[in-house]
Amino acid sequence: MDKTEQILQAAKEGAKKYFDEQVSLLTKFSSIDCGTGDEEGNKKIVAIVENLLNTIQGIQIEKHYSKGFGQHIVAKLKPENPDGKIILSAHMDTVFKKGDTAENPPHIEGDRFYGLGSADCKGGLLVSIYGVKILQENGLLPNKEIVFIFNCDEESGTPVAHPVFDLEIPGTDMAFGFEPSRLDNGVVTSRKGTIRLPIEVPGVTTHSRNNYLDGRSATIELASKLLKFYESNENDRGIQFNAVELKGGENGVGVIPDYASATVGVRVLSRADIEHVKEIAARIEKESYIPDTTTKIGFRMVCVPMERTEENVKLYEHVKAAGKLLDHEVPEQTVGGSGDASYFSYQGVPSVDGLGPYMYKIHSKDESMRLSSMVEKTELFTVVLATVK
Repeated sequence: MDKTEQILQAAKEGAKKYFDEQVSLLTKFSSIDCGTGDEEGNKKIVAIVENLLNTIQGIQIEKHYSKGFGQHIVAKLKPENPDGKIILSAHMDTVFKKGDTAENPPHIEGDRFYGLGSADCKGGLLVSIYGVKILQENGLLPNKEIVFIFNCDEESGTPVAHPVFDLEIPGTDMAFGFEPSRLDNGVVTSRKGTIRLPIEVPGVTTHSRNNYLDGRSATIELASKLLKFYESNENDRGIQFNAVELKGGENGVGVIPDYASATVGVRVLSRADIEHVKEIAARIEKESYIPDTTTKIGFRMVCVPMERTEENVKLYEHVKAAGKLLDHEVPEQTVGGSGDASYFSYQGVPSVDGLGPYMYKIHSKDESMRLSSMVEKTELFTVVLATVK
C-alpha cells in the first residue's frame, strides 16, 4: 500500500470510527448555553474541549482568559524538529442567549442534526480535532507544529481574541478555518469584511412653531447624510451602505432636535475598499444640508476582509486535490459573512475557511447540520492535513 492509499484508508476508517463519538459531543455542546459573554457556559464548553484535546498524545494546552467573555484555548502539538506551523481555527461561542438550548434541545431527524451552535461552529471544531487524532493514531501527521485556536468571542466580531491570534501568527505557513460549509459545499477563499460608521449630528434646539428658523434640525441633517450614503452605493463593487440605530427627536414635534445619531454598516472585499469607504465617509462628513451643523462620522473595523489572494487560492487548490482523491467536489467560494480566518489572511497567512460540516439556518432556532457531512469533512481534512507540504 503506497502512502496515498494509506492516508485515504486512515481518513475513511477514522471518520467512520469516530462518527458516533462526534455526534455524542455535538449533543453535549448543543445542550449548553454558551452565547458570547456567557462565562459560565464557556467554562463548560472549555472543559469538554480540553478533555477531548488531551486524548491527543503530547498536546500542550494553554488557556487565555478575557474578562466578560471567558477562556480561549490554544493547544499545540509540536514535533521535535518541525519544518513549519499550521493554525486550526474555530470558535466556541454562539449567538444564543441563556435558556435557548433548553427550549430548543438537540435532536436528529434523518440526516439532519438540530442543535444550537452545532454547525456554527462546534461541528467544525470537532472536525479539526478528530482529523489530527486520526493521523496521529496512524503515524501520518505532517512534520509541522499544529496549533489549535478555539476562541470565545467570534460572534461579536472577535474583539478580544486577536492578541491571542497575534501570538501564534509569526512563523505560520497556513491557517484552516472550520466555519461551516454552505451552498455547493465548497471551501472559502475570500470573505467580506465589516465596517461600522457611527454618525453623530449636533443641532440647535428651538421651539418648532415660535422660532422655527432659528433652529438647526439634527434629524434633517442626519437624514441628508443617510441619503448621501445610499447614493454612494456601488452595487457592482459590492459596497452597499445600510443605516440602522437611528435616534433623534425624542422631545416631540414641538421642539427642533439638537441631536441625532445613527450607525451605517458596510461590507468590503479588500483593503482598497476600506480606503474607498473612508474617503466616502470623509466627503459626506464635510457636506452639510442644514447650515451651521457639524457632523462627526466615526470608523470601526468590525472584521477585516479576507481577500482572494494568490496564496489563499494555492491553499484551496491543495484542498481541492485532497477532495478529488476522495471523489468529493470542493468548489471555491466567496461569502459575504465575516469569520476569524479573515484575520489570519489579512495578516499574510495563506488561509481557507468553510472546512466544517454543511450548515442550515445558522443563527436561528432551527440551526442544523447535515450529519453525513461530518463524515465527509472529517475525511477531507484528514487527507488535507496529511498531504500538506
